[in-house]
Amino acid sequence: MDGKRITEVELKAIDPTFVESSFISKVDNIFIMLHSAVMLGNLERIKHKLSNELIDRYQNLINNLNSNNTRQMYDELNVKSTMITGMYETANEYIIEVLLISRYMDYLVRKDNNQFISGNNSYRIEKNNYLTFSKKKDAKVEGMTRKCPGCNANIDANNSGKCPYCGTFYDTVNYDWVLKDIRWEKIIRREYYYYR
Repeated sequence: MDGKRITEVELKAIDPTFVESSFISKVDNIFIMLHSAVMLGNLERIKHKLSNELIDRYQNLINNLNSNNTRQMYDELNVKSTMITGMYETANEYIIEVLLISRYMDYLVRKDNNQFISGNNSYRIEKNNYLTFSKKKDAKVEGMTRKCPGCNANIDANNSGKCPYCGTFYDTVNYDWVLKDIRWEKIIRREYYYYR
């Protein structure tokens, strides 16, 4: 990682809004929302929490799935554990690296009839996921209530980030942490389920 490694105490001194437990909850939520968006084939509810590069990567994945009449399934998706592995400061942003251990069934089905194509649909796999979050150094500080930048109405930035009144999108990148990158490792452990 490029940048100067910092401690949680140093990050809190720079960004007094940072609370580790809240951040970990946000990470888990974004991870689940991203996988759900892939299954649904629609990034609208999560894209305001992603970097432009990730939006492009996952939109390309969805487009590829659609062109092949397939749907990616992540059944019984859950987060086993999440921990911060590093905090860094660069010239323009703060970076937090996270290890998230997930468990889910990972397989493909046909969109038109839900017929199984390939993957693991009888047991969950456990994966190490490496997530990188970034926050601009000049990010604006807001309270618990988010305001629409278009009409100043209260909006739920955790939902879709889209104002229900004027349609303007809440630009999370200027206010909060966004998912910048995600990588994963191969299967760690299989959890078998026997059906009778």
